Amino acid sequence: MTVVGIDVGGANLKVVALSDSGVERRTVYFPLWIEENCRELGRKLRSVGKEVADGEPDAVCTVMTAEICDTFRSRKEGVSFIEKAVKSAFPDAEHIFVSCNGSLKSEAKPELEFAAANWVASAKLLTELGNFRDFLFVDMGTTTTDIIPVKCRILAAKTDYERLRRGELLYTGMLRTPVFHVLKYSRTLKAPLVPEFYACVGDALLLTGDIEEEDYICGTPDGRGAGRKECMQRIARQFCCDVSEFGNSVVDVAFEVRNELIKLVSEHLSWQASKWQIEDVFACGKGDFLIKEAASSAGLKCRLIRDEFGNVSEVFPAYACAVLAKLKFE
Repeated sequence: MTVVGIDVGGANLKVVALSDSGVERRTVYFPLWIEENCRELGRKLRSVGKEVADGEPDAVCTVMTAEICDTFRSRKEGVSFIEKAVKSAFPDAEHIFVSCNGSLKSEAKPELEFAAANWVASAKLLTELGNFRDFLFVDMGTTTTDIIPVKCRILAAKTDYERLRRGELLYTGMLRTPVFHVLKYSRTLKAPLVPEFYACVGDALLLTGDIEEEDYICGTPDGRGAGRKECMQRIARQFCCDVSEFGNSVVDVAFEVRNELIKLVSEHLSWQASKWQIEDVFACGKGDFLIKEAASSAGLKCRLIRDEFGNVSEVFPAYACAVLAKLKFE
């Protein structure tokens, strides 16, 4: 039996296939705030899904966060659109959708129960495996960081709004976040950063050596390349200057951004750990290495999903979907 797990994000499509031959995974940058991409969503999912499954899958399990894209007039409309796109992509497969309550249903209805539920699949899988009990599940992607408290059961709020209020959703990621959101004032250059989207965290992390150019999978703020020179120029613009005016001081600013990002995540981890009396962190996502540093700064023990489950950390919600679906059909 071949099962495909899909995480339809606003910026990225993540697809995992489980079969007798093993695990295959793909991440595709496919921003759904672009209307043309929305129109092509079903075809794109079918293309990527058939590639990872090496043919037609028997079952498809889906979670989503893309319903919030401003392409849609409402989240309800977004959920309905994504459900139809997935079913059109795999018309002969059994379909499962994971709700915010952790239930597995053949339809994404009522729609708002299925909005922004990708973290639920991940936390549900960890709790149902039985080996993991009290922990913070933390997933840092390109755009956001989920901080999910678990004490034998999932304790997080069920909507993004409530999770924002409770500090369980940090709208800061390791690529797409504007640097002025993370760093307000540079001690290196002794000036505030202007609140224009000139540079993103991905620019800073490339300059600090944390990521390579091929890891910079999202679009750049100015539409230019993701090489070192372009990243330096974008950060210089945050101070209304050209990189020639600052030289390597721009790299020092990049390290300031990195340090503030870790500090921000560490503060949120401390908040949740204290609130729920939890000492352990499970980290996954493209930014798991930053979570590990933040957890250490907060005095918490951190285990990486990649060490527990293999090379599926960056697509863990999609992987969790595939495993949950396979368990359901066994």
